[in-house]
Amino acid sequence: MEIRTLDPDDLDAALDVRSRSFGVLSTESATEWKAMNTRAIESERAVGAYSGVRLVAIARINDFTQWWSGRSMPMAGVAGVVVAPEHRGQGVGTALMHVVLERARVLGYPVSALYPATIPPYRAAGYELAGVEHKITIVPDAVRELARRPEVEIRRATSADTKEVLEIMNGLHERHRDSGPIMFPHDEWVDELEDEDNFSYLTDDGFLMYGWDGSGGLQVHTLVGGSEETLRAFWSIVGSGSSVAKSISAVVSPHDPIRWLLRDKGLALDAPAWWMIRLLDVQAAISGRGFPAGTSVDVPLELADPQITSSAGRFRLTVDDGVGALEPDRTTRPALQLGPNGLAALYAGTPLATLRRSGLAAGGRVGDDDALDAAFAARPFMLDYF
Repeated sequence: MEIRTLDPDDLDAALDVRSRSFGVLSTESATEWKAMNTRAIESERAVGAYSGVRLVAIARINDFTQWWSGRSMPMAGVAGVVVAPEHRGQGVGTALMHVVLERARVLGYPVSALYPATIPPYRAAGYELAGVEHKITIVPDAVRELARRPEVEIRRATSADTKEVLEIMNGLHERHRDSGPIMFPHDEWVDELEDEDNFSYLTDDGFLMYGWDGSGGLQVHTLVGGSEETLRAFWSIVGSGSSVAKSISAVVSPHDPIRWLLRDKGLALDAPAWWMIRLLDVQAAISGRGFPAGTSVDVPLELADPQITSSAGRFRLTVDDGVGALEPDRTTRPALQLGPNGLAALYAGTPLATLRRSGLAAGGRVGDDDALDAAFAARPFMLDYF
């Protein structure tokens, strides 16, 4: 078995493996899929497993940035991990993920995240549950009542506004100290803003993109704003289609203001989609993450990582005034013991009490748990599925 960068001449074979795993794509979607994977191949973010000359498995690393407590860093979004049916159960997926981890690390990503179709193989690769994608369904009339206020100036957004759109969205994630949201590259946002099926609007402090979902309802792709007036204005635009739309669906944060803006019932929470995270470079991941101002941590850690040896060993974790660092530790203080799964879960804000009861953390000193819980406190969420 040879695992290497996917050969561009094997895109048809890759699409066949993908179709046997996730279903057959339409002609238009297949063309878009090939274009996306061609870009990944060109930057060595597409990996294939070969049995002789035959392609039997594929995986793609998406080039994202991710926000953690108000700071962003590069993130490897692993997707499209599929193994041909006749080669499943033979360790191909496990071997493929080991190469994906190393490739993502070489490409300079401190962290990686994915949406698992099944949890065990990714947990075995060091990924752990981190947060969810919260999808809601709203009764259209309930949103229409959020009347637009005349002082909000709204204009249609085009691809020429891509830079401003990204500045607004990133600025809001920083200001709200969000944890988990990802950002797609500039060029992919250009494509989205040029897509005639997307209706996009812009204000000084917010951005809206929505469209029809193909079954008579409206789907909100993105709706963010920095003020009550902007949020009411955007939701009222979407709700203006209530005489025709059967429903409105959206992906929101767990603390999105829409829950408080609605005057009455009319919002239902759909089944959440869990996503997982893994640290690829523990020192870069800690230094790149934001931490609450005023928290102070000085805790020794004993880290184990069978896949990434550079992330294993004894370290000293410090947090001071919102800045974290992880350096080699040569003291003999009792250290908190974590494997890659436990460290990933802690990073995402899982309380130490939960990690200990799950067998993901052990040892350490009395009092360290409270300090770590305060430093890593987060309610991670994503607004995009990939």
